[in-house]
Amino acid sequence: MTVWVPIGRVTALVVLAAGLFVVAPAMAQVPTRAAANATYRIYVANEYNADLTVIDTATDTVVGTIPISGRPGVVRPRGMAVSPDGTIVYVAISDFHPEYEVPEDKIVAIDVRTNQVLQEFRAGGNPERIAISPDGKKVWASLEAIAQGAGYDIATGTQFINFRVGIEAEGVAVSPDGKWAYITAEATHTTTVFDIENNKILKHILVGNRPRSVAFSVDGTRAYVSAEIGGTISVIDVTKNHTQIASINLGLDSRPVELIVDPSGKRLYVAGGGTSAIYVIDTATNKVVETIKEKLGRRPWGITITPDGKKIYTANGLSDSVSVIDPACMCVVKNIAVGRGAHSVQVGVIPTL
Repeated sequence: MTVWVPIGRVTALVVLAAGLFVVAPAMAQVPTRAAANATYRIYVANEYNADLTVIDTATDTVVGTIPISGRPGVVRPRGMAVSPDGTIVYVAISDFHPEYEVPEDKIVAIDVRTNQVLQEFRAGGNPERIAISPDGKKVWASLEAIAQGAGYDIATGTQFINFRVGIEAEGVAVSPDGKWAYITAEATHTTTVFDIENNKILKHILVGNRPRSVAFSVDGTRAYVSAEIGGTISVIDVTKNHTQIASINLGLDSRPVELIVDPSGKRLYVAGGGTSAIYVIDTATNKVVETIKEKLGRRPWGITITPDGKKIYTANGLSDSVSVIDPACMCVVKNIAVGRGAHSVQVGVIPTL
């Protein structure tokens, strides 16, 4: 196994100047421009190890570790996002003392091809989850400790806007057309809709108890918000003034957190941390059509799917593992040991040259 040591900030800027920081056209929930024979890597944010585990999807084995900090238990990587072409993974880094800002409250960009750090952004507050704009030019973050959302310009590495949201900001997603940023707030049970074009808050939507994550449909007409305590998924119609039109009940013990729409747009996969299950929802009917539990790791929080839709990966926080799911059989085909407190999981792409 390889341990990749991050390069310094000065070197990172040289890499950026050399034109390796690629920006690509719009995406939905996962990278969409990968060639048919591209190589995929899975990145796992290990909250208590202060590092990332890297998995090769061809063999589903661990191929390396990327250290984030030498202070495990103090500094923690949490939410992740990927650039539109899949070649850059962004990681939200924070600490266990959100009452004050520390230098390690930041967002880090990692090149999938080299597993080296390209760039760091000062977050300005305890960042929990992040999303990338469809044009690859901006990072949007939820700043948990200060009840704010924020936007960062990737070219300059600076925060260009911040705005108030509900208490304990958590999930964040950007619509496929780049017009809207949704940010959830756990303590106020709300989702804030931010108008990106006009740089203003449009509205706050009351959703289920303790909303955690949010994902848009492939066509951008729907948004799905998981409510951990409520055990529900709120379905929001983006085209009708961002109005909640349905609530999918998974059960109070389900404790859903992260969710992902598959590349076809037909299925919504929800990680149920309370039942150690993955709930599969038909997006046409808003009905649960399958529940995957057998052999799944304990407390799945994070979930992602490869761009070809052939494999699903979950980050299992209590078993320190990643489960590999085959959507064809809706079954777990492998469990992979990773670091302590697997929080989030994301897929990166190494394009074929």
